[in-house]
Amino acid sequence: MSKQTYLSILTESQLHDYCQQILANSAIGWIAIDTEFVRVDTYFPELSLVQIQDNLGQAVIIDPIAIKENATTDKPLHSLIELLSSEAVIKVFHSARQDIEVLYQLEGIMPAAIFDTQIASVFRKHGEIAGFARVIENELNTKLDKSQTRTNWHSRPLTEKQINYALDDVRYLAPLYEKYLQDLTPLQLKAVQEDCDALLDESLYKPNPEKAGDKVKGTKGLKGKGIAIINTLAQWREVYAIEHNRPKKWVMSDEVIVHIAKRPPQTVQALYKVPNIKASSVKGYGEEWVQLIDEVFAMESHELPKPPKLASKETPQEEAVLHYLHSYIHQIALNYKLVASNLINKTLLLELIREPEQPKLTGWRQELIGSDLQALLLSQADLRIDQNKVVLVTKS
Repeated sequence: MSKQTYLSILTESQLHDYCQQILANSAIGWIAIDTEFVRVDTYFPELSLVQIQDNLGQAVIIDPIAIKENATTDKPLHSLIELLSSEAVIKVFHSARQDIEVLYQLEGIMPAAIFDTQIASVFRKHGEIAGFARVIENELNTKLDKSQTRTNWHSRPLTEKQINYALDDVRYLAPLYEKYLQDLTPLQLKAVQEDCDALLDESLYKPNPEKAGDKVKGTKGLKGKGIAIINTLAQWREVYAIEHNRPKKWVMSDEVIVHIAKRPPQTVQALYKVPNIKASSVKGYGEEWVQLIDEVFAMESHELPKPPKLASKETPQEEAVLHYLHSYIHQIALNYKLVASNLINKTLLLELIREPEQPKLTGWRQELIGSDLQALLLSQADLRIDQNKVVLVTKS
C-alpha cells in the first residue's frame, strides 16, 4: 500500500491547535475516530494512539505517549477531551465501548454525540459484533491488512506498517459512516442513535467496587451467606486491582471466589485446598480473606443479601405463545446473522406477553423485532410461511 498522508501530533500545543481548529470550523460536522491501547498487565487500559479523520478528509495521528513525555501541564490531553465532549461534532466509532472506556479514563469525562457503525451494521445483516475488517470488505469491497492486530502499540518509533494500519481504521470508517447515513432508514438511524446514547452512560465505565459481586459469573443458586461472600471478596478484589492497577483476576478468579462462597474455608491453610487458587495469593492475602469470610458469618440474617427475585414461571398457555413467537425470533436471527437469545431473552419475552402494550426492548432490537412482537401479541399482525420462511403480515 502506498504511504498515506496524515498530520502527526506529538506535542500539547499541536494537539490544542488541532482540536481548536476542528471546533472552530463549522464545515466539520463529524470525525471518524479510533484508538489503539494496551491492557495486558493493568486494570485500566493504557492509551497508545488516537487516529482521527474529519469529514473534509484530513487524517491525523495523535501520539499520547509523546505528548505526555513532553507535557507542560498536568492534563496534557485535555484539548482532546474538550473535542470529544463537544456536542457540536459527532464522533464516529466502530465498536465504541472499548474506545470510550480508554478515553474516559484520561480525565473521567464522557465523550458526547457518538455514532457506532458496529451497531448500525446490524441493519446491514453483519451481526451484532461485526468486525471492522469484515464490514469494510462487504460494504466497501476493500480488504484491509490486519497483520498489525496484535502489535505492541506502546513501542516507539512506530513503523510505517503500524501507521498505515492505524490510519486505515479511520480512512475507511469515514466512507462507511457516509454510506450508512444514505442506506439506513430514518427509523433505523434513530434506533442506532438510541443505542449510541445508551453507551454514554458513565456507570458503564466508572469502577464501582460495591457492585463488583454482580459481575461474578457462576453464582446461580447461592443464597444468603454465599452471596455475601461473593460480594465481599469481589469488592476486595476490585479495590485491590484499582489501587495496584493490575488485572483483577490475577489475584483471584471468579471461579475461585465461587468455590470459596460454596464451601467457605475457616483457616488460611484451608484456602490452599480451594481448586485453582494461587498459592502466592493465599500467602499474601489469605489472612485478610479469612477475616472477610468471618465477618460475613458474623452478620445477622436480616443483614444478608437476598437472592434476586425470580419471575413467575410461565403457564402452559404462555408456553404455547412463547413457542409461537420464537419461530419468528429465530427467523429474524437467521435473516440478520444474529444469535436469537441476543435479540430478546425468555424473561423479557414473557414480560412482553404479559404486558404487550409496554415495549421491553430499545434501540436496534426494538426496531428489528420488538414492534413486530407487540403487533403479534396485540393481534395486529399474523405469521405465515412464504418460500419456506416465517414472515410477518400486518393486518389491514
